[in-house]
Amino acid sequence: MDSGFANLKLFAVESSDSAEHATPLPIPVAPAPLVAPDPHVAATRELIRPHTVRSTRHVCEPYSAAWFDELEQKRYQRHGHWLPRALEFGRHPGESLLVLGCGLGTDAAHYARTGTNVTVATAPDEHAQLIRDNFARHGLTADFVALTGARLPFADGAFDVVTWNALYDPTEPAPFRVDELFRVLKPGGKVIGLFPARYDTTFWQNILLPLQRVYWRCPPAPSTAPKTTASELRRAFSRFAEHRVMKRHLRRGELPHIWRIMPLIFLERLIGRVLVLKAKKPILAARLQLNQVDLGRIAA
Repeated sequence: MDSGFANLKLFAVESSDSAEHATPLPIPVAPAPLVAPDPHVAATRELIRPHTVRSTRHVCEPYSAAWFDELEQKRYQRHGHWLPRALEFGRHPGESLLVLGCGLGTDAAHYARTGTNVTVATAPDEHAQLIRDNFARHGLTADFVALTGARLPFADGAFDVVTWNALYDPTEPAPFRVDELFRVLKPGGKVIGLFPARYDTTFWQNILLPLQRVYWRCPPAPSTAPKTTASELRRAFSRFAEHRVMKRHLRRGELPHIWRIMPLIFLERLIGRVLVLKAKKPILAARLQLNQVDLGRIAA
């Protein structure tokens, strides 16, 4: 071979056809910004009031620290005076608590302030970031878990207390969901639930004042979940023991004028909007579970 070609190097040249069919590099896409819910809807749900009620005073900037503080103050005053006692704030320090239907996290933050170990489970339609921000501005910590189905992603007997705000839950307390609450509770643990009352002020006004629509119309219910009764709740939570159901929450503006002269604290126990359920998981359930384990070992 001629020495002049000894150092000859060959380079592959990509044809124009191959360049046209080359796989393009993916273009990085910026994450979509978080979309906050309508502040009016979020506020009315936190205050458990009808969506037709609008504040007439100066409103703080939505989702600001002042806005959260104002909602927290209003939630437990006047119409919501019963909430701290019903939810047992300060009665579970050092215990593990699971919060379902957290809203903006106002109640969960109150538990965390008193030393309760809080776990917040959020459904896909809830805004977990708002709850995180609410906790962060108070310097509080909690475990946040995203729910992807009806099954709760927790071990058996993981919690001492479960609170369930079902006022805006689109489904009824189905047996499977109640069984999940039973499963994740420790023996002797307590469930505290808030549910819309069927026999509320609207029901009795339609019965006792059938012509009220001519001169006055009752505001809509503050909740959107299916309404229920105390007996239905006891049947749904039949696996639990020591059932206690109370009726609470009523605004004077939701009453006909002739009824407003009566004490509100008395009326809310008769025709209130919210049913508060408290029940306990029997301690006997632990013994039954141990017996089932022993029988399984013997059969194996």
